[in-house]
This record gives sequence, structure tokens and C-alpha cells, in this order.
Amino acid sequence: MLSFIFSILLLTSCSKDTDLFDQYVLEDPETDPIENTDSDGADVSEPVEQPSTGDGVNLLLNGTFENSNEWELLNGSTATGGVLTVIANGNIASDFPNWSAQYPNISPQSFYQTRRYRLTFTARQVSGNNLLQVGQRFGSVFEEQITSNFNTYTIEFNGDGNPAGNDLVFGGEGVGDVFEIKDVILEDIGAKDFSGEEAKPDLPPQITFFTDFETDQWGDNGVPEPQGNFWEVDHGLPRTTDHPDSPLKAGRNGTGRALWLGAYNNDPTRNEVGKDNALSFREHWMGVSIYVQNKLDATRLMIQNRLIADGSSNTVNAISLRQASDPGKLYFSIASDVNSVDTLPNNGAGSNTESVFFDYNEGEWIDIVLHYKGAFGADYQGADTSELARSLGFDPRSDGFIEIWVNGEKVVDHVGTTAYRYAREGQEISGIITPKIGPYWSSALSPNGDIYYDNYRLWIGPDGTYQDVDPSK
Repeated sequence: MLSFIFSILLLTSCSKDTDLFDQYVLEDPETDPIENTDSDGADVSEPVEQPSTGDGVNLLLNGTFENSNEWELLNGSTATGGVLTVIANGNIASDFPNWSAQYPNISPQSFYQTRRYRLTFTARQVSGNNLLQVGQRFGSVFEEQITSNFNTYTIEFNGDGNPAGNDLVFGGEGVGDVFEIKDVILEDIGAKDFSGEEAKPDLPPQITFFTDFETDQWGDNGVPEPQGNFWEVDHGLPRTTDHPDSPLKAGRNGTGRALWLGAYNNDPTRNEVGKDNALSFREHWMGVSIYVQNKLDATRLMIQNRLIADGSSNTVNAISLRQASDPGKLYFSIASDVNSVDTLPNNGAGSNTESVFFDYNEGEWIDIVLHYKGAFGADYQGADTSELARSLGFDPRSDGFIEIWVNGEKVVDHVGTTAYRYAREGQEISGIITPKIGPYWSSALSPNGDIYYDNYRLWIGPDGTYQDVDPSK
């Protein structure tokens, strides 16, 4: 039996059980047949941290310039011995060849939120008298005349990115000017706001997605939704507790609305909503309340945090919540085996995962909080992961962690492997995670089950706590 490595990672005021095995059943990798339908509708069957300052983790693996690794250099520019020497070739906004030093893909591309960055660096001008320029691709975030003495500069900017990439660029307004730069730190310090609108003053600044379902935050299936707190509809428009056919008439705290997803739409595979690319391997928290009106068939999904690979969704989920055969139990399916990191999944979302069971009652709200960081584990000795590491700001061959609470009680406290590397067809995962909620019965079974969801929150980045995403509030 594969074993979890339990350690004290508790970052909140919640108490931690000293031996979770005493109360929760932990099973070997999935043995029951698990069938899912991937996002394209095809049937599938499934049985070293960098130094940081300020608020965020340094996204640059080589901002100290001990060598030229991780940087693309043009125009005779060099990076060695702790100094980046930039030889300018004209305005960086005008042409790609003017990017004298480029750090590609500083952070995973974000389609639903504007990330905010803090850039700190020390620089001096060696020759010339034109401006030093720093940009995110062609967009300038810093243009200044600097002195011949080393000075430290700090800039904050919104990282809107670009469909072609999300790169940090150094250059200069003139041609042939020379600058020396050292000690570059780039931090993701949270979202500009969490909804595409002005941030509400009563919510933490790094809550990047929040919905209490008091308004319809979705549209017709297949119609792109605006940025912000909107879900993409997958297989049938959702209903809420104010629908005349809803057995439940209020949200989590006895007031307002909750989201109703279930068999009412008679879709052959599922009734769910998702939030494409809303999460990544980077540290994050998720909170949600669920209410099982009537149970799904065994092994059916109700929550997925789905890993994305280029051209495939047939990956092993980072975390998923499923119905157990016993009507009084649910279980979390978790990718935690270092020996499975490089194994092509035989089936899909639940391959080679461990299962953590817990008791529940139909007709009662269940409060779930997840705390996650993706990694292949410090014991993983597989292939080089520098491209993924660069996009994440850390080496995924370090340890990750998973903490899960149910109704305030911790049921999972795992350190080590928290994700696998490949999709079923051999594509590598990207480090991006798409959250999905809703019952998922697959075409192998008849539509069955009705689940309600309320108070869904995501916190991205360090310094989050249980209280920040507590769905009971």
C-alpha cells in the first residue's frame, strides 16, 4: 500500500489530528472502474525554492546571473558572474531584435485575471546617455535615465501578458548604450482584482475568484464569458436554489442562492461548470461548500482540479472528490506516488491515485478547504523540468503538499509528490490546473445525482489561510 508522508504543515488555527489513519481510510490506487468523459466529449475509462522578498515568490530561477541559463541574450549582451550586461539596440517596443535580454514566460499565462508584479533590480549605466528600458514583451514598465553608480529600483505593474508569451525584457532607448544589472527579483504579488471590477473592501487582496452564486455568472454553453468571476458552462445550463423545481431553497447559511448541478438536464455525461486555467502548480487555496441532495453512482466525480496538457485533458487530476460505493462516504482521489510521476496513465483522471475516505450525510452542507502546491517530489529523479520550472518560479522536483479539511477537520496532510507528469497519450502537463465542479456520471451510466455548491473561493499565492477561503462564512 502506498503511504502518505504526513508532516505538520498546518498554517491555520485549525487543530491537526496526530494520526489521520486512525479516522480515515486510506486505500491503494483506484481498483474500481472509473469512467469519465474528457473535455472534448470522448469516453475514457479510469480505475529548490528561490529566495524571495516582499509578498511574493521570486519567479526568476536565475536573477542573480551566475550564468546565462534561463535568459535569451541578443546584441552582444552577456549574463555571467552575477551581472547582466545589456547592450541596447533601440526601443524595445518597436521590434523583437531590440530585446537585448529576455526571460521567457515569467509566469503561466492568465486568461481570467490580471496578475500584479513587483520587479526589484540594481543597475548602472556604463556608457551612453539614453534611457534604460524594462518591459513585459513590447509593453514598457520602466524607462529612466540612470546614473553610472549602482542604484536599486522597484517597480509594480499589471502583468497583462500577451497571447504570444509573457516575457520580461531589458533593453535601451539608444543603440549601443551599455547597462549593468544585478540582483533581479520578480514577484507575483497577487491579482489586480478578483472579478474584473473594483475589488470589494471586505475580501482579501489575493482572492482571485469568488462567487456566492447570487447572480448568474455563466452563459449559454460554448459562449465565452467575460473575464472575472464567471464560469464556463460544460454540458447544460446550471440552475440555482430559486428554481421552482429545486428541492433546496436557500444557500449555505440558509439565505441567498446556491448553484444546483445535477441530472435534471438529462445530459448523457455530466452537468458541470469550469474555470479554465484559473490555477497552477503554484501554491493556492480553494474553499467550497457542497450539499448532496441525492448521491451519484460509485466513483462518480463532483469536484475536479484537472491538470492540463497540451492537446489533451486525459491527465491524472491533481485532486478530485468522488462518491464512494458506500452511500455514507465520499473520498478524495490524490496523485501522491513518486513512482507514478513518469507513468502514462492507463485510463485518466484517477489512475494510480490514493483514496482518502470520509463520512458525510446526504441533505447536509459539507465545507471543504484545499491547500495545494504542485510538484513531482524531492525524491523524483526523472527528466529535467527547467521549462516547467521557469514558468512556475520553482523546481517541480522539490516537494509539493496537499492539505484538505472537511468541516474544519483535517483529513489529508501530505508532503511530497502531488502531481504526475504525463497525459495518457504522452503529452507533458503544463503546470496549469482547471477547476471544475458538478456531477460527472459519464456515458457508461444514466444521469443520476444532484449536488449544490456555494461560496466558492480561490486564493493564489503564499500567505493565505483557512479563514481566507472558509466557505462556511
